[in-house]
Amino acid sequence: MKKNRIVRVVSLFLVLLLVVTALAACSGQTTAKIDTSWTAADTDAVTYFARIVPMSAEAREMFVAASRGYNMAAEGFDKNADAPDLGTVNFDGVYAALDKVKPTDDASVTHFDELKATLTAENVDEIVTRMSESVSLEADNGPIDTILVWIGKFLQILTKITGGKYVFALFIFAIVVEILMLPFGIKQQKNSIKQAKLRPKEMAIRNKYKGRTDQATQQKMTQEIQKMYQEEGFNPMGGCLPLLIQLPIILALYQIVIDPLRYVLGKAASLSQVLTTYCTTAKAAGGLGLEIGTGKGTIELLSQAGNNIDGLQSFSYFSNATDCYNALTTNVTMPDFNLFGINMGQIPTFKSILVLVPILTFVFYFASMKLNRKFMPQPAVQDAQMGCSNNMMDITMPLMSVYIAFIVPAAVGIYWIFKSVLSTVKQFVMSKVMPVPVFTEEDYKAAEKALKGKGKQEQRPAADRPAGNGGKVRSLHYIDADDEPLPPPVRDAVEETPAPKAEEPKEEKKAKEVPHLKEDRKQNDNDKK
Repeated sequence: MKKNRIVRVVSLFLVLLLVVTALAACSGQTTAKIDTSWTAADTDAVTYFARIVPMSAEAREMFVAASRGYNMAAEGFDKNADAPDLGTVNFDGVYAALDKVKPTDDASVTHFDELKATLTAENVDEIVTRMSESVSLEADNGPIDTILVWIGKFLQILTKITGGKYVFALFIFAIVVEILMLPFGIKQQKNSIKQAKLRPKEMAIRNKYKGRTDQATQQKMTQEIQKMYQEEGFNPMGGCLPLLIQLPIILALYQIVIDPLRYVLGKAASLSQVLTTYCTTAKAAGGLGLEIGTGKGTIELLSQAGNNIDGLQSFSYFSNATDCYNALTTNVTMPDFNLFGINMGQIPTFKSILVLVPILTFVFYFASMKLNRKFMPQPAVQDAQMGCSNNMMDITMPLMSVYIAFIVPAAVGIYWIFKSVLSTVKQFVMSKVMPVPVFTEEDYKAAEKALKGKGKQEQRPAADRPAGNGGKVRSLHYIDADDEPLPPPVRDAVEETPAPKAEEPKEEKKAKEVPHLKEDRKQNDNDKK
């Protein structure tokens, strides 16, 4: 029981760790509080506003849009409508943008209002230029990123083989991963077979203490089971080691799948940020105005942007925007995320056919857990609590997978479904090639008989046993291997009636007499004479 609980706790911890890591990767970043107060370094309007406007993403977007002739604060303005550069500055939009970063202290407010009133069209253009930043296009990879990039290059080769179809490449990629993980699966299967072979002995030990739930008996039973495991060279936690090894591999592969720009195309991480900023910035400010969540990698980004990034060349947020555009388009083949005409790079919603992906994720994950449990050896002891725990996991884990499938691109959900199918097929094949032994009632009885025979061999000689009660003190918990339970009346009598003391031999009695008592006895005899 204790071993099974430990295994289940470790397994649940690994699954929760994977889920938490996935959710952390999918979560957005919070906006920090900004301080736009006047400082000694702020000498003029351009210096001051070029410093404080980028502190707010909304203020920067509105300011750049105003420099192109649009007031995003105007009533009914559609920031995602087509908005070519009008060549003029909309000062109403400029003032609305600056109000987003207006300081709170009186001294700074005074400088703010004075400088805002002196702004000219040339000042606005210069502020936009100063706000732009240069992006490094060199990939700065650490040891882990280098490994992921090399794995991603393999996925890129598969994408080219499949004619650019990213989802088909993921299918092949999942098959290759399962093949590489096969040694760990074989090790787990061998561990399961050995555990099954020891089940008759374990059940014999448990039956020996059946019906006794006190702590002393349970502790003795656990000790005997652990001793049996040690003698047989079996480690109950051996099946968890492959899981511990596979976990970081699964997390690494997840990062590769959701971030093809970074790992499959091998581009610098800064380019991912450039493309994200360009695609999510409003069209009025020169971007694409796409609704893309942050922290979900670049798979959704590439699926929506595609090759429609020509406007990046003149995007004012980056001073080397043209270089960024060339790095993303020169000798680069963007993956195709469509599957049967459906864009699998988008996140599923209830309004699209992609809602089928989370539903299928639940179905396949649930079926996979049920089938895998049938192929694996069951614990030696089945109780209602463990059965309830299994049922809870069979429902809870698939529901978690549904939640994750709703917040990541559909291609990730498809990959997850395919891996569940492959995992089940692999487990089925191994259960046929390396079947887990099934034991009959006769096998369990033979194990019990062998255990009793061993117990008799380990009994102490009668001369070494304590005197009283037939030369043997019975345990109320019935722990000893050679102990048999007493009927309640006899047991109570044994407890209440102390064992009679054996009469000492005469020789020993005489030897124990004190010398001076012998002398007194002789003196009394002489007096009588």
